[in-house]
Amino acid sequence: MPPARVPPDATASGHGTRLSPAKVQRLRNLLSPYDTVIVPGLHGSGPDHWQTRWQIALASRRVTQKDWEEPVYETWVAGLEKTIHTCRRPILFIAHSLGAVLVARWAQSQSGRGIAGAFLVAPADVETATAPERDRIYGFHPLPRTPLPFPATLVASRNDNWLAFARAEDLAAAWRASLVDVGASGHIGGTSGLGAWDAGLDRLTRFVRALPDGTSHRPTSA
Repeated sequence: MPPARVPPDATASGHGTRLSPAKVQRLRNLLSPYDTVIVPGLHGSGPDHWQTRWQIALASRRVTQKDWEEPVYETWVAGLEKTIHTCRRPILFIAHSLGAVLVARWAQSQSGRGIAGAFLVAPADVETATAPERDRIYGFHPLPRTPLPFPATLVASRNDNWLAFARAEDLAAAWRASLVDVGASGHIGGTSGLGAWDAGLDRLTRFVRALPDGTSHRPTSA
């Protein structure tokens, strides 16, 4: 199969930063055995968010929810599973904030079959976050404390009011996820000044390269 071509607008960003076309092409080739699924958090990751840029660049699926502003855990699980059921190859989640918590909680009742891994960026701490909107996500508590049934990386910032770094360390240990420290990067979202987050693409590439061969396991059909 020839390498997938990068769409012409895939490397652009509303913030003026760009993804490296060469990096995108290499990563798309690495991701060819998988279905990548973008899982946004509260507010749904708008057009300037790195998740949206990556969705275009990597030709990914994206979870949609009925209500991005007042999240209900059971409804969000249904939205996640609806997207999962469209996948036919091993799934790689790329999740941010409350989306990362959604994946981690959903995984507690799963065997891990059909899931290649999860790239979890700045999981929202539904228990101790100091962010002004923390009450909106209370229904997603408690945070799971058992190992995830698939490989995972947790990416955390040193000045995130949704997730203290010490809590990120605890969660990574509990989930048996590798921990990536990106320094003072806020909530690693649309207001963090990251643009398309080219450095994050490097982190994702390293994670994908380290994955075991997952091509022999496919998602369970709906």
